[in-house]
Amino acid sequence: MSPDKNNSDKKIDTITKELAFSFGQLKRVGHVFKPAKDLRQSEANLLVHLTYICPPGSNGIRVSDLSKQLKITSAAVTHVIQSLEQIGYITRTADPSDRRSILVAATENGHRFVTEREQELFDRFQQLREYLGTDDAQQLIRILNKSTTFLSVYQHDEEGSR
Repeated sequence: MSPDKNNSDKKIDTITKELAFSFGQLKRVGHVFKPAKDLRQSEANLLVHLTYICPPGSNGIRVSDLSKQLKITSAAVTHVIQSLEQIGYITRTADPSDRRSILVAATENGHRFVTEREQELFDRFQQLREYLGTDDAQQLIRILNKSTTFLSVYQHDEEGSR
């Protein structure tokens, strides 16, 4: 594939550069919301997802279904589940309708962990909202939603061309 002569000669304006830089900074800001010292990001992501789809008292979800929802391999899910089980955030039980299948669910401690982390997250965003003010916060939401829509379409187009 040869480079497009017109594209390589294009001057990139200052606003485009600032926009790219600002989006790059968002990744750094994400580190403000690290899960906890005892969990890796993959463990926190799986645990949060699990608590949302399996409320307290539910039987749980099959590993294969969890794998499909998270779009990661069953082996990767199993590895994360093992570490979360060791620290008491997840339990595994046999599926009563199919004894060959294993169901996973968050424990009470797992649900408590997610609830506490969510509260910390919302407290931080409440501070941001107060810092920005209502009008700027609403504008930011509108612009981020519009940007996310654009970028997800762009990503989808890129994935389709592979």
